[in-house]
Amino acid sequence: MTQQKAPRKPLREITPTYWRRLIEAGIPVDAANAIAWAIARYDAAHRKPSYRQKQLLHYYCPLICRAGLWRSHLLLASLA
Repeated sequence: MTQQKAPRKPLREITPTYWRRLIEAGIPVDAANAIAWAIARYDAAHRKPSYRQKQLLHYYCPLICRAGLWRSHLLLASLA
């Protein structure tokens, strides 16, 4: 008997949810858009963020945590 994996939501569904949570946590709109996209790509496909996204992840780390979008591997990668 094998377990079925839960279907992954497409990026187009995940990103707006993450964006809203980041905005509510106090991140500016433009930065929230880039961060939401980076986290959604990481969740969906384990893709690493761009250099600019890494900078934003590092700068807004406390607010990302407040939004409940902490991804330890992703945020630690932003420190490297």
